[in-house]
Parts: sequence; C-alpha cells; structure tokens
Amino acid sequence: MSALEWTEISEILRPGGVLVLVVEVEGSTPARPGAKMAVLPGGKTIGTVGGGALEAEAAKEALKRYNSGEKGLVEYNMGVDGPLAAECGGKAIMYFEPVNPKPKLWLFGAGHVGREIAKVASVAGWFVVAVDDRPEMACADNIPEAAEYITGDYPELAASLPISKRDSVVIVTAGHLGDETVLAELIKREVWPVYVGMMGSKQKVAQVHKNIDKAGLGGERLESVRAPIGLNFGTVEPGEIAVAVVGEMLAVRNRIEEVRPCSE
Repeated sequence: MSALEWTEISEILRPGGVLVLVVEVEGSTPARPGAKMAVLPGGKTIGTVGGGALEAEAAKEALKRYNSGEKGLVEYNMGVDGPLAAECGGKAIMYFEPVNPKPKLWLFGAGHVGREIAKVASVAGWFVVAVDDRPEMACADNIPEAAEYITGDYPELAASLPISKRDSVVIVTAGHLGDETVLAELIKREVWPVYVGMMGSKQKVAQVHKNIDKAGLGGERLESVRAPIGLNFGTVEPGEIAVAVVGEMLAVRNRIEEVRPCSE
C-alpha cells in the first residue's frame, strides 16, 4: 500500500474519520515515524502504519476515538508477552485525531415525509443518509437532497450501520412494524445517538413502547426517544412536519432545554 500524503488527507477525511500518525518508535517495529493512515467511520483504512496486528489494533482504536471524539497518543508495545506479542519487541507511539464532518442524520424511511425532512436537514447543515428497504426510494431520483443512500433489511441496517453518539436518527419508515424494529435494534447498540425521533400518533407510540418494554428493551434510552417526533407546531403537512423535526434536532444539538417535545 502506498504512503498517504498530507495533500490527500483533507479530501479523504472530508466525510469524517480519524487520522492516525506514527510519532515515535523504539526498537524493531513495522511502524515508521511519520507513517499515516486514515480510518473512515465504516472501518475502511487508507494508507498504512505498518500493517499486521499493530495496524489492526490502531484501526480499532481509531473507530473508538471517532465515536468518543477524543484525540491523543497511544503507546503500543510489541513485547513477547503482550497482546501484540512479536519477536521484534519494539514500541510505537501513535497520535489519533478524529475529524468530524457535518452532523450526520440517519433517515430511516425515504417516503414523502422523509423527502421533506432531507430537504430541510440538508439546508440546516446535516449530512443526510437516506436508508430504506426499497431501492427505488433510497436513491437520488426520489430524495436528491440526501448525500448518501443505503438499501437493505431495516433490522440489519439499524444494528450494523456506523452510527455515532454525535449523530441524529429519524425513523419515518413506511409502516408501524418498520419503525418498531428499527428502534428496537438501535436500543440494543453500544452507542446511543444524541437524537432519536420516531414519527407516529400517541396511540402508535404507546403501543411501540409497550412492545419494546415487553421485549425487555425498555429503560432510559426508550424514554429519551422523541415520539411523537418534532416540536408541537400543530403541523400536519409533510413540509411542516419536516420543519418541526429539524427544529427539534437543532434544539437538541444546541442543548436548548426549554424546548418542549410534541408529546407534551
């Protein structure tokens, strides 16, 4: 793999990720001072810091740093008794710096409401990812304001997509079951996004809560879900709903505590 040049880094990390830089080595080690690697949110690596087990551990650390937002140094010892046991017995110190893109919105559901939310959210500065189980919906022809499109099984995607704690999630799928399964899988994840909102009437939301509680997934995360979604503007049209939803997302992002959710 070719060395990563500084001129390439800003473009590679434009969607977000982590810069990994080898700053110091001692003894025999595959890492070399000045070696650079970019780790993208989905785990893809570009460049190299030495390869092998050392690079694999650095990539894992980079993903943790991306989710936590913490930059700093990590020392890796390659002694024969350590987790990176190798005969070389060297040491490498690497610097990790997360590069945060625009705030990301994972939009589960690219129907008529989802389309309007994508429009407003993109204008407000979000990087919108349109997620739908219908290929004809999660595409540029249907929802052009999205920056990325993902199609697949809702439960699998909700469980596996690289959603960080800085991200927002809006659940507006085409059906009651889709919303519930997405929310249930999100609750199981290790990382909980800063904002999770689900569309639906008070009756639907109450039923979803009941079902998720019954599955043993209730608790603080479920209680924090914004449902019914959006600020209470008395909205009924898709465009109006979109403004109410993005307004609530902005309030949460900016920590404006006096804003009241629609359910109140």
